[in-house]
Amino acid sequence: MDEALRTYIRVVELQSFTKAAEELHISQPAVSLQLKKLEERYETELIYRQAKKFVLTATGEMLYHRAKQLEGLYKQVEDEISLYHHHLKGRLRIGASFTIGEYYLPALIAEFHARYPDITIELIIENTAKIADKVELLQVDAGLIEGQVSKKDLEISAFADDEMCIVGRADGSLAEIEQGATWIAREEGSGTREYLDHVLSTNGWNVTEKVVAWSNMAVKQMVLEGMGYTVISRCVVKTEIAEGKLRVFNEAGSFIRKFSILKNKQRLENRIAETFLTFLKENR
Repeated sequence: MDEALRTYIRVVELQSFTKAAEELHISQPAVSLQLKKLEERYETELIYRQAKKFVLTATGEMLYHRAKQLEGLYKQVEDEISLYHHHLKGRLRIGASFTIGEYYLPALIAEFHARYPDITIELIIENTAKIADKVELLQVDAGLIEGQVSKKDLEISAFADDEMCIVGRADGSLAEIEQGATWIAREEGSGTREYLDHVLSTNGWNVTEKVVAWSNMAVKQMVLEGMGYTVISRCVVKTEIAEGKLRVFNEAGSFIRKFSILKNKQRLENRIAETFLTFLKENR
């Protein structure tokens, strides 16, 4: 990959010429020179250089995103060449939203790893919106998400059903929900938050208060503490439901959403990723 572009990526991500130079083991003047050459090549200013400020121009932002895609493609070429010479050996980078990454995938990844021990698996867990960004920038081979996304460069396909539940403590009541309850929600950009908002809107329920947490575990613990109710995947709370600590307030099977595979249309065919996705569909 072009060294100037590689340097530019590190400068942007570290927000520092000095830190980029240290990481790349080159001098700071060398970093500045490479950035200057990029600006001359593309005949545009990439970074506003102001005291204590580091701001990308519009073209600087554009170049960063395209450079990240090139970096992803370059790594993919390396993986593909390795695959050509070695049977299913290389790296698999999967991005997954929280419910999938923390509750649905671990057992499947363990089984896949047992079958293909020479594949190094990297699982990145973020909310749906952030996973979509990583797929778009080719930072992962594929994304597994719970919500909906709309990006022209991305292809989405469902691979499994996920049952959602309205849950509260065992001493809660539907009457309390209907009269106006406190709801424990995931953050904006989360597929689970998207579904909770859909349920509240569809039922026309008044929301007395909404508490936001950035993990399923935190949401579950707050509900267990009696802070309120939530809408969450059954796989997250199945143990607590079975033990009688939490109660479901909707009919079984009444709320079903889709788990989906997200791929970048520009990504070259990746044998390792396709093998994993086929395995995933066969073992859903």
